[in-house]
Amino acid sequence: MFLVGLLGQLIGFLLFIGFIFLMIKCIKLNPSQFELSDGEEILKNVKGDYWQKLVIGGEGQNAGEFAFTNKRIAFRSLFQIFGGLNIDIPYNQIVSVEKSNVKGIMPVAFTVKTVDGESYKFAIMKRDVYINLINEQAQKIKENV
Repeated sequence: MFLVGLLGQLIGFLLFIGFIFLMIKCIKLNPSQFELSDGEEILKNVKGDYWQKLVIGGEGQNAGEFAFTNKRIAFRSLFQIFGGLNIDIPYNQIVSVEKSNVKGIMPVAFTVKTVDGESYKFAIMKRDVYINLINEQAQKIKENV
């Protein structure tokens, strides 16, 4: 019985340490997870959320990390172990960027609409900074075409 109790405590301790490791890893920014093309550089790297429309009403939150590069918006969800959620939106595909709210009340989101009719809702603190960044980069790309 002593061995079973000791083994149970050891397993519990290892699970606890694993949980702490995952929490620490999720807090730090990880720009290396974004594969960049030639001439592409990350301008801003920040934590945030992607709000996805659910089949049965409402929206679901996907926590993750953004890389705003000189060519695109890239989002990677936190849990890449199970496939994760990866979104890449080139600036030349963006039609509009509009302020929006999370759950109808929290003014921290913005919606990006693309030429193919898709709509992406992102939530980041200080959204105006990122809306301006997106608009500036999209304008630069349009001017270079």
